[in-house]
Amino acid sequence: MTQARIEQYLNNHLTTRYPAVTRWLAARLTTENFRGLPLTALVGLLIITVMTLSEVAENIVNTEPMVQVDTAFTHWLFQARTSSLSQFFYGVTWLGSIYATVSALVIGSIVLFRQHKRRNVFILWFVVVGMGASVQLGKRTFVRARPLQVAYYPETGYSFPSGHSATAMAMYGLLGYWFVRSVHRYRRLIGAGAVTLILSVGFSRIYLGVHFLSDVLGGYLLGICWVIAGIVLTEWQRTTHQPEVG
Repeated sequence: MTQARIEQYLNNHLTTRYPAVTRWLAARLTTENFRGLPLTALVGLLIITVMTLSEVAENIVNTEPMVQVDTAFTHWLFQARTSSLSQFFYGVTWLGSIYATVSALVIGSIVLFRQHKRRNVFILWFVVVGMGASVQLGKRTFVRARPLQVAYYPETGYSFPSGHSATAMAMYGLLGYWFVRSVHRYRRLIGAGAVTLILSVGFSRIYLGVHFLSDVLGGYLLGICWVIAGIVLTEWQRTTHQPEVG
């Protein structure tokens, strides 16, 4: 639907005394450009994600039923833990570590530079560094202890939110979005691969007993916020500087 048709529709249903409001609503609902309905939908999703993250954090602080679910799920996984699966998920969890993150950032930056997508390099580093800072802020705010009694290996730092999960969501989510947008073939395969990787890293943290379920959920929600920020910056600069991004 074009902005002109939206304005005409709104004019027929809203009082003509508010033309500025009509134009603003039409601009927010148009599908002609990214700054219309797509941006409005992303902002709405961001608000919902922040509210959900706030609710999760509040439940943890108030020791509500979510904490009981955390304890029960962690205990169940500990009882079902096997040596072979623990070694497998120990390898999977490395994909969300600082070493894997830096490696992916360097490789991704090189690829983007070679593709003449320098603005995307800035977006990638902005999202990952911003995500890391927000994770540390969250850990120091909530000061939640890890389930060390069931941990597969020793881990330091506070528990909420999960940095590995937030990293997987923010970095691999944004890279996956870029690949899906730029590659015409195998889009579904790439998307499914990114989702599988993100979920595997998060689950590995719970299975290895270094995070609770709500820690991972909080990390995912925080990562989604930064993915949305990366998508908004990507599409904004893409429509403003079309030659930069193919």
